[in-house]
Amino acid sequence: MNIGNYLFRKYTQPQRLLLVVVLMSAVAGVTTLVWMTGGIKYVYSHSMYIPIAIAGIIFGYKGGIIIGLIGGVALGPWMPINTETMEMQDTINWVYRTFYFVAVGTLAGLSSDTSRRYIERLKQLARRDPLSKLANRKALLERLQELRDSHKLNTQNYFLVTCSIDNGMALRSAFGFTVIDAIIQSYAKALQAMSAHQPEVFRIHAGQLAALFPNIAANDTDALMRECLSTLRENANFENLSVYVNRHLGGVYLNDLSIEPATLLQHAEIAIARANDKMMDSFIYTPEVSETISKHLALMAEVSEGIERGDFLMHYQPKLELASGKVFGVEALIRWHHPERGWIRPDEFIPSAEHSTLILKISEFVLREVIQQTSAWQKQGIYLQVAINVTGHDLLQPGFSQMLFDLLNEYDVDGNWIEIEITEGTLIEDIDDVVAELLKLAKAKITVSIDDFGTGYSSLQYLYKLPISLLKIDQVFVKTLPDDEGASHICTAAVVLAQKMGIKSLAEGVETEAHLTYLRELGCDYGQGYLFCKPLGADEFIDWYRSHQDHEQQLG
Repeated sequence: MNIGNYLFRKYTQPQRLLLVVVLMSAVAGVTTLVWMTGGIKYVYSHSMYIPIAIAGIIFGYKGGIIIGLIGGVALGPWMPINTETMEMQDTINWVYRTFYFVAVGTLAGLSSDTSRRYIERLKQLARRDPLSKLANRKALLERLQELRDSHKLNTQNYFLVTCSIDNGMALRSAFGFTVIDAIIQSYAKALQAMSAHQPEVFRIHAGQLAALFPNIAANDTDALMRECLSTLRENANFENLSVYVNRHLGGVYLNDLSIEPATLLQHAEIAIARANDKMMDSFIYTPEVSETISKHLALMAEVSEGIERGDFLMHYQPKLELASGKVFGVEALIRWHHPERGWIRPDEFIPSAEHSTLILKISEFVLREVIQQTSAWQKQGIYLQVAINVTGHDLLQPGFSQMLFDLLNEYDVDGNWIEIEITEGTLIEDIDDVVAELLKLAKAKITVSIDDFGTGYSSLQYLYKLPISLLKIDQVFVKTLPDDEGASHICTAAVVLAQKMGIKSLAEGVETEAHLTYLRELGCDYGQGYLFCKPLGADEFIDWYRSHQDHEQQLG
């Protein structure tokens, strides 16, 4: 602790009493020093300014005045000018000296009081959001530490709720920078008005609030989260307008005193992220979630290294004409063989990669591998159209189309041997930009298909704009055929829609003869699934393909 922190700190009552004793001892010591050195005529009397100034700094101007008066009297009427001759001072001398002692004590005290108020003001500003005037993240961390040290976190059953405004950029673009502050203030007032709980409210980020609720039983947390959701409505008022707020809530039960406050707040943010990922309004943190996320992040950190190391491979699953049984193409599917974890399913890393730049590295690897393999097969006399799954992030990435064209030129592969599959969810946003990119691909004779058709909700209004040649019916509907009436209606609608649009239909997940028979009767053009062949490595697929061709010729 430096001298400034020591002098301006807050003292307990016992500490203040001890300081009084020390200062009085210092006054007595200076008085003794003056007497022992010959009297008031020598310079040693100026040592009295030290305890006077310290008293003013520690106890304010009142303390400076009191010690100044005591020091003045101590060196006053009973202190001779010269102890050898015992010549006494004139009254005016010690009164004048006492006046200076008091003046120094007063000035030191006033300076101390001003500095102390300024420091307190700075501390308040450091713990307060300047726009909303709410306590900030630092204040919340200090409050959690205070409750943790006093063991109140668990004895009084505290529960932390955090709220994140996740469409802040869109709101600012539409209504200006003040809209977030207005929403935060209205949300804070709504939380503070929850009379049954009276939470402490903090603004922990530009678009985030936190509310600290006391006396919440563990079995009441779900009800509290529902109450907070109804309090923090999705429609907020801003300048006489109703604006949509995409908010997510995270909750953390604060009953573990071994966890640091910063970690508790991190757990709350993990809960918000989990709610966002799962497309839920709210989520309550559990230790299992943190462990899963940590393992997942560690896995994602190995993607780039895995590509360079050669851990990623492409497998190929054939697509057949249902009427003839002829193989007309394959779908390229990425596989990851981790050196320690073994085979890792695509659904364990692709969804997270789609929310980061990692998907671009993966897609570049896939495009190069597939086009290179297509070229190698054609040199062997095997001409099959190869389908590649592409995300909306890929399509809208500057230079993606040109990279694809460059690879086709590099390996001397014509565009009509490549099929680009986009999921229905890709069409939810930026449809005009997606259509523009797909038109570029279509002009290069690249086939475009809609993957997982029927699982989204926005394709129909845009389908007529897209240069597509194929609809792929998702396996979630195929696997329950023909018994599931609802799935049958969806498959029928998809096939009829494709026929009306003059394009082809393909059913994924064909696994039984019953599936095959029903789809043939329905008029579906193509099929793909384990009934025909599982995804295989390139060499294995060629062996299967040649065997299948021989079998078809024998049947023919």
